[in-house]
Amino acid sequence: MARRVVDEEELLKAYKLRTLHPQSWEAAEAQADTYDASSEDWADPLGLRSVPPTSRLDPDQRAQISINSKVFDAKTFLNIVHPNASFADLSRGSQQLKSAISQRSEALKVLVDENFDRFVSVKSTTDGVFAEMAAPGGPLAKDSDYGVTPLRESLQTASSRADQVFRPVLENYVKAMKLRNTLGVFQRSHFFFNLPGSLNENIQQGHYEAALRDYKKGKYLLETRPNQLLPVHESSSNAPNSELQTMQQRQIFSKVWDAVEDAMYAMQKRLLLQLRESQHNVDDQEKCIEVLLELDPTTDPVNVFLASQHQNIQTQLRSAFDHEQDSIKQARVSIKNLRTSPIDQAKDLSQCLLLVRTSYGTKPNFSRALNAPVWEAIEQMANKLCSTVSQTVPKFWRIARNYSEGRFGQERGSSSTQIRAQAQAWAAGNVDLLVTQLTSFFGLESFASRMKQPLFDKLPSWVPEPSCSLSTSHYMSSILGALTDTLNEIHSLNIPTLSKQLESLRTDLRLQFTEVLCCLWLRDARLCYHLENWTPNTQQPSITSYLFSLSVFNRWNAREGFYLADGRSKTQQDSTTNQATQVLAAFRDRLKFTFIQALHAFLDGIVQAALAPNQGAALEPRGTDATRTAGLDRILGAWIRQFEEAYHVSLQSEQEVRFFVSLQIQQLISVCTKLDQDLLNDYVRRKSEAMSGELEKGIMDSGIDWARHSNPESVHAYVYQALLHLVEVHAQIRATVPPLVSRVISALVEILAEAALHAYGQVPAYNKGGMLQATLEIEFIHQTMSFYVSSNAEHTLKRVYETISQRYSSGLHSADDHGELRQTELEAVKHTLITSRKATALEFLCFRRPKSEDAKSKSKAKNPT
Repeated sequence: MARRVVDEEELLKAYKLRTLHPQSWEAAEAQADTYDASSEDWADPLGLRSVPPTSRLDPDQRAQISINSKVFDAKTFLNIVHPNASFADLSRGSQQLKSAISQRSEALKVLVDENFDRFVSVKSTTDGVFAEMAAPGGPLAKDSDYGVTPLRESLQTASSRADQVFRPVLENYVKAMKLRNTLGVFQRSHFFFNLPGSLNENIQQGHYEAALRDYKKGKYLLETRPNQLLPVHESSSNAPNSELQTMQQRQIFSKVWDAVEDAMYAMQKRLLLQLRESQHNVDDQEKCIEVLLELDPTTDPVNVFLASQHQNIQTQLRSAFDHEQDSIKQARVSIKNLRTSPIDQAKDLSQCLLLVRTSYGTKPNFSRALNAPVWEAIEQMANKLCSTVSQTVPKFWRIARNYSEGRFGQERGSSSTQIRAQAQAWAAGNVDLLVTQLTSFFGLESFASRMKQPLFDKLPSWVPEPSCSLSTSHYMSSILGALTDTLNEIHSLNIPTLSKQLESLRTDLRLQFTEVLCCLWLRDARLCYHLENWTPNTQQPSITSYLFSLSVFNRWNAREGFYLADGRSKTQQDSTTNQATQVLAAFRDRLKFTFIQALHAFLDGIVQAALAPNQGAALEPRGTDATRTAGLDRILGAWIRQFEEAYHVSLQSEQEVRFFVSLQIQQLISVCTKLDQDLLNDYVRRKSEAMSGELEKGIMDSGIDWARHSNPESVHAYVYQALLHLVEVHAQIRATVPPLVSRVISALVEILAEAALHAYGQVPAYNKGGMLQATLEIEFIHQTMSFYVSSNAEHTLKRVYETISQRYSSGLHSADDHGELRQTELEAVKHTLITSRKATALEFLCFRRPKSEDAKSKSKAKNPT
């Protein structure tokens, strides 16, 4: 059988629906039973006519006229369906109805007759099933309330669980509906009712301008459009209800606006508190003032800011100064037990010079210098004061100036003039406090008063003792640079009445620091002679390393003196600036006088170093008085030229300086020459004792019988031992002061020749073999030490030859012996000499003539003129 396709419209009509996807319950119009009175296939049970349209009837009436309904009413049926029917029609309809009923009864009987056995079987089966179910233990037993108890319990359990699960959901649904209704009511007024929360959020985040803008908007809406904020639907039939709603509206407005006013009052207090704080930048403070003026024009936030900031600046400056003063005192206590003898100060100066020489263009680190902790504490104090002033005074004056110029929107008047005058007084008071603190700590005197007095010879109390001029100038340059930058920054603010005061403070600081440098420069120059160790300079052997260190010392102090006198930081130099115009004549005179006195002290120190005991003056480089004088004169001349070029001054008019320097140099050379000779003689004497003793002992006390000596076969061992002493001395001198090798060895060779003359002169007579042995040994010494044989040694060796020859000639030797000597033995001796020289060439290699000397000798031979 084909499946019938249900049309969508037919389906909707069957279920009394308007759409296939309904969003809410749609109750269908139906009769009390399943019968539809408006069905088209319904016929009149009397068979008289069709039922009229029933769309105009209500459901009760339609049920009463339906013959199949349980509530069928004959009167109502006749009254509605057949109101105008005649008696004959009704009789005929009655007969027809009876006939239809009889037909139906007959059909029912036939059905029963034909299916009686089935009805009996069904009845028996039904009774059996019922009996089984109603039996004890069955589902319809009496003790289980005929099967209802388990069902009731299940329903109760389900109901309880449903309450647990769905009651909160339903309650939340009810609350959500209430909230939704409330939200719907206040949807149009969400800005106003959210205003307290948004204001608090903006205030917490520091968005004060946004908070002020929202506050003004809310105030405008409240004053001009209250009905738009909370609409009320008034009813003409219920006036008391309208008044109640209006009262509720006013109460709501009052609560919300009270919260808004509280938030703005809290913001005003917060802004006033911010004005009294000092850690905020100037832009934030200006915005704060603008907001306060718009919020409450009657207040005076600028005056609040200036008064509080003036007090903050005063407090911060005093606190910083007192705290740093304590730090300086603690630093002085920490180094109280330092050794401060002149030798210790000289060592500190040497270490600082080493730092300067090895800095290679970078900034030296003097953290390990004497009293460096105190200097660092002083530097920290200056930096702290400078940072405090730089962070507060410019901000203070900028807001005062902007207010006086009307940049905050207020009108100019007497009040702004008074605030400007008060701000000028407060700004001047803050700078006065800084000037007072600096003047008190550094013990400053006015420039005019100080220049009438000579350069002090005692350091101020604030300068750590002892201090090196190099490290002191470094720290003073750093301190002066920080203070100068801060004073220039204050000067650029153009605060009235402060220009002269700032310039005076800057000049007094420069003069104080310059005089401290001058004092330490002179004192260190008097200590510099302790640095002399008589070691020659590697690049210029005619001078010692001490002179090179002094060059660094003078150059550093002269340069730092220029920086201190100029008052500019090193990083702000301008190579195009004429430096001569930057240094005042007074500062230049102070530095020039110090430089001259430092030269005097330096030359005096060299004399003291030369005369001091236990010094290495014997190791002074070899050279004539003229070369040493020229070398020292060149060094001093270079110092003078450097100073003249740096300060653009001329010392040519300082005739007393030139004359003094010349006298000092001549005196120094005379003293050094005498001292050099004395110390050299003493050194040579001590070194020659062992060598001479070895030679004399071998010649006179070794048991050699020179009158019966056989022909020589080798050089005796004592000659080698004597020369090995010279090898040892050569190695020592070359390892310490190479330029002194030739001078010391030549002097020792002269002493060795004198010792040989004395020893060989003590021998009474020589036979031929003894004479040849002595001649071999003297010739061995002569040839081995030929490079170091001076004219005096040469003359002494000739006398040795003559002495040996005389003692041999005076013996009992025939003329034939002399003839044979010249022909045969001398050749044998010569061969022995060559053999001995070759055998000892490695031991005495250090005594060979240098190649450079050989080249000079050959050049002189080719060009004797």
